[in-house]
Amino acid sequence: MKRIGIMGGTFNPVHNGHIAIAKEAMDHFILDRVVFVPAGLPPHKTKAEIADKEDRYQMVKMAIAGRKNFYASRIEMDRPGYSYAVDTFREFYKEFGKQAKIFYIMGLDSINDILNWKKPLELFKFCEFVVATRPGNRIRTFKRLVKFPPLQREVDKIHLIEVNVNISATEIRERIKNGKSIEKMVGRQVAKYIEKEGLYK
Repeated sequence: MKRIGIMGGTFNPVHNGHIAIAKEAMDHFILDRVVFVPAGLPPHKTKAEIADKEDRYQMVKMAIAGRKNFYASRIEMDRPGYSYAVDTFREFYKEFGKQAKIFYIMGLDSINDILNWKKPLELFKFCEFVVATRPGNRIRTFKRLVKFPPLQREVDKIHLIEVNVNISATEIRERIKNGKSIEKMVGRQVAKYIEKEGLYK
Protein backbone atom coordinates (compact mmCIF):
# COMPACT_ATOMS: atom_id res chain seq x y z
CA MET A 1 0.00 0.00 0.00
CA LYS A 2 1.32 3.42 -0.99
CA ARG A 3 1.86 6.04 1.71
CA ILE A 4 1.16 9.58 0.50
CA GLY A 5 1.76 12.84 2.33
CA ILE A 6 -0.31 15.88 1.38
CA MET A 7 1.06 19.26 2.42
CA GLY A 8 -1.41 22.08 1.99
CA GLY A 9 -1.01 25.78 2.63
CA THR A 10 -0.99 29.22 1.09
CA PHE A 11 2.82 28.96 0.60
CA ASN A 12 3.01 32.74 0.70
CA PRO A 13 5.85 32.22 -0.07
CA VAL A 14 7.02 28.61 0.16
CA HIS A 15 10.22 28.44 2.22
CA ASN A 16 12.88 26.07 3.54
CA GLY A 17 10.80 25.35 6.63
CA HIS A 18 8.09 23.79 4.46
CA ILE A 19 10.69 21.63 2.72
CA ALA A 20 12.21 20.55 6.05
CA ILE A 21 8.79 19.53 7.39
CA ALA A 22 8.03 17.54 4.23
CA LYS A 23 11.41 15.75 4.40
CA GLU A 24 10.99 14.92 8.09
CA ALA A 25 7.48 13.58 7.49
CA MET A 26 8.69 11.52 4.54
CA ASP A 27 11.53 9.98 6.55
CA HIS A 28 9.55 9.45 9.75
CA PHE A 29 6.44 7.92 8.15
CA ILE A 30 8.20 6.23 5.21
CA LEU A 31 6.12 8.11 2.64
CA ASP A 32 6.31 7.23 -1.03
CA ARG A 33 5.64 10.81 -2.06
CA VAL A 34 4.73 14.23 -0.72
CA VAL A 35 2.29 16.36 -2.69
CA PHE A 36 2.36 20.14 -2.11
CA VAL A 37 -1.08 21.73 -2.55
CA PRO A 38 -1.05 25.54 -2.79
CA ALA A 39 -4.43 26.97 -1.79
CA GLY A 40 -6.30 28.61 -4.64
CA LEU A 41 -8.58 30.89 -2.64
CA PRO A 42 -8.10 30.33 1.11
CA PRO A 43 -11.28 31.20 3.05
CA HIS A 44 -9.35 32.70 5.99
CA LYS A 45 -7.35 35.26 4.01
CA THR A 46 -8.14 38.15 1.68
CA LYS A 47 -6.70 38.35 -1.83
CA ALA A 48 -4.74 41.43 -0.75
CA GLU A 49 -2.86 39.37 1.86
CA ILE A 50 -1.47 36.76 -0.52
CA ALA A 51 0.40 36.63 -3.81
CA ASP A 52 -1.45 35.47 -6.90
CA LYS A 53 -2.07 31.73 -6.91
CA GLU A 54 -0.03 31.20 -10.09
CA ASP A 55 2.96 32.93 -8.51
CA ARG A 56 2.66 30.76 -5.41
CA TYR A 57 2.36 27.61 -7.52
CA GLN A 58 5.44 28.50 -9.59
CA MET A 59 7.44 29.13 -6.40
CA VAL A 60 6.44 25.73 -5.01
CA LYS A 61 7.56 24.06 -8.25
CA MET A 62 10.92 25.84 -8.00
CA ALA A 63 11.36 24.92 -4.33
CA ILE A 64 10.82 21.20 -4.94
CA ALA A 65 12.63 20.96 -8.31
CA GLY A 66 15.08 18.07 -8.30
CA ARG A 67 13.75 16.65 -5.02
CA LYS A 68 12.79 13.04 -5.55
CA ASN A 69 9.15 12.14 -4.85
CA PHE A 70 8.06 15.74 -4.15
CA TYR A 71 5.22 16.94 -6.37
CA ALA A 72 3.02 20.03 -6.78
CA SER A 73 -0.73 19.77 -7.34
CA ARG A 74 -3.15 22.28 -8.88
CA ILE A 75 -6.17 20.58 -7.33
CA GLU A 76 -7.21 23.62 -5.25
CA MET A 77 -6.05 26.22 -7.75
CA ASP A 78 -8.16 24.83 -10.57
CA ARG A 79 -11.28 24.29 -8.45
CA PRO A 80 -13.60 27.32 -8.36
CA GLY A 81 -14.55 28.95 -5.08
CA TYR A 82 -12.86 28.74 -1.71
CA SER A 83 -10.23 26.08 -1.02
CA TYR A 84 -11.53 23.84 1.76
CA ALA A 85 -9.36 20.98 2.99
CA VAL A 86 -12.30 18.60 3.33
CA ASP A 87 -13.13 18.97 -0.40
CA THR A 88 -9.50 18.44 -1.37
CA PHE A 89 -9.05 15.33 0.75
CA ARG A 90 -12.34 13.88 -0.42
CA GLU A 91 -10.96 14.13 -3.98
CA PHE A 92 -7.58 12.68 -3.02
CA TYR A 93 -9.33 9.82 -1.21
CA LYS A 94 -11.36 9.02 -4.31
CA GLU A 95 -8.14 9.00 -6.33
CA PHE A 96 -5.82 7.17 -3.91
CA GLY A 97 -7.86 5.98 -0.94
CA LYS A 98 -8.32 2.32 -1.82
CA GLN A 99 -4.67 1.87 -2.75
CA ALA A 100 -2.99 4.28 -0.31
CA LYS A 101 -2.76 5.59 3.20
CA ILE A 102 -2.96 9.39 3.18
CA PHE A 103 -1.25 11.71 5.67
CA TYR A 104 -2.12 15.39 6.03
CA ILE A 105 1.08 17.29 6.88
CA MET A 106 0.65 20.63 8.66
CA GLY A 107 2.04 22.94 11.30
CA LEU A 108 0.91 23.27 14.90
CA ASP A 109 -0.95 26.54 14.22
CA SER A 110 -3.13 24.81 11.64
CA ILE A 111 -4.22 21.92 13.85
CA ASN A 112 -4.95 24.33 16.70
CA ASP A 113 -7.45 26.12 14.45
CA ILE A 114 -9.02 23.00 12.95
CA LEU A 115 -12.39 23.28 14.69
CA ASN A 116 -13.00 26.52 12.76
CA TRP A 117 -12.63 24.69 9.44
CA LYS A 118 -15.40 23.37 7.21
CA LYS A 119 -16.47 19.87 8.39
CA PRO A 120 -13.16 19.23 10.22
CA LEU A 121 -14.13 15.87 11.70
CA GLU A 122 -14.92 14.48 8.24
CA LEU A 123 -11.21 14.80 7.41
CA PHE A 124 -10.44 11.87 9.71
CA LYS A 125 -12.32 9.57 7.30
CA PHE A 126 -9.77 10.35 4.62
CA CYS A 127 -6.40 10.79 6.32
CA GLU A 128 -4.19 10.80 9.37
CA PHE A 129 -2.51 13.99 10.56
CA VAL A 130 1.21 14.72 10.82
CA VAL A 131 1.69 17.88 12.88
CA ALA A 132 5.08 19.60 12.83
CA THR A 133 6.25 21.44 15.94
CA ARG A 134 9.36 23.54 16.41
CA PRO A 135 11.70 23.36 19.42
CA GLY A 136 10.19 25.43 22.19
CA ASN A 137 6.65 25.37 20.73
CA ARG A 138 4.06 25.50 23.44
CA ILE A 139 1.58 22.72 22.83
CA ARG A 140 -0.85 23.51 25.65
CA THR A 141 -3.52 24.60 23.15
CA PHE A 142 -3.03 21.37 21.22
CA LYS A 143 -3.26 19.26 24.40
CA ARG A 144 -6.54 20.97 25.33
CA LEU A 145 -7.82 20.55 21.79
CA VAL A 146 -7.36 16.77 21.66
CA LYS A 147 -9.30 16.39 24.92
CA PHE A 148 -12.38 17.81 23.17
CA PRO A 149 -14.69 14.74 22.90
CA PRO A 150 -15.08 14.52 19.09
CA LEU A 151 -11.32 14.87 18.59
CA GLN A 152 -10.49 12.61 21.52
CA ARG A 153 -11.93 9.69 19.54
CA GLU A 154 -9.49 10.46 16.69
CA VAL A 155 -6.37 11.20 18.74
CA ASP A 156 -4.58 8.06 17.53
CA LYS A 157 -4.70 9.55 14.00
CA ILE A 158 -2.77 12.68 15.03
CA HIS A 159 1.03 12.37 15.14
CA LEU A 160 3.50 15.04 16.31
CA ILE A 161 6.98 15.45 14.81
CA GLU A 162 9.56 18.04 15.83
CA VAL A 163 11.38 19.90 13.06
CA ASN A 164 14.40 22.00 13.98
CA VAL A 165 13.74 24.88 11.55
CA ASN A 166 12.33 28.22 12.61
CA ILE A 167 11.23 30.17 9.51
CA SER A 168 7.95 31.98 8.95
CA ALA A 169 6.45 33.39 5.76
CA THR A 170 5.49 36.53 7.72
CA GLU A 171 9.14 37.15 8.60
CA ILE A 172 10.15 36.61 4.95
CA ARG A 173 7.59 39.14 3.71
CA GLU A 174 8.82 41.67 6.29
CA ARG A 175 12.42 41.18 5.20
CA ILE A 176 11.43 41.79 1.57
CA LYS A 177 9.68 45.04 2.52
CA ASN A 178 12.82 46.12 4.37
CA GLY A 179 15.13 45.21 1.48
CA LYS A 180 16.87 42.35 3.34
CA SER A 181 18.10 39.12 1.78
CA ILE A 182 15.82 36.07 1.96
CA GLU A 183 17.87 33.63 -0.15
CA LYS A 184 18.89 31.46 2.82
CA MET A 185 15.24 31.16 3.83
CA VAL A 186 13.66 30.33 0.47
CA GLY A 187 16.47 29.18 -1.81
CA ARG A 188 18.04 30.97 -4.76
CA GLN A 189 15.43 30.29 -7.44
CA VAL A 190 12.48 31.34 -5.30
CA ALA A 191 14.33 34.47 -4.14
CA LYS A 192 15.08 35.38 -7.76
CA TYR A 193 11.45 34.85 -8.76
CA ILE A 194 10.18 37.06 -5.93
CA GLU A 195 12.63 39.79 -6.95
CA LYS A 196 11.81 39.50 -10.67
CA GLU A 197 8.06 39.64 -10.12
CA GLY A 198 8.23 42.32 -7.44
CA LEU A 199 6.25 40.24 -4.95
CA TYR A 200 5.52 41.29 -1.35
CA LYS A 201 6.70 44.87 -1.76
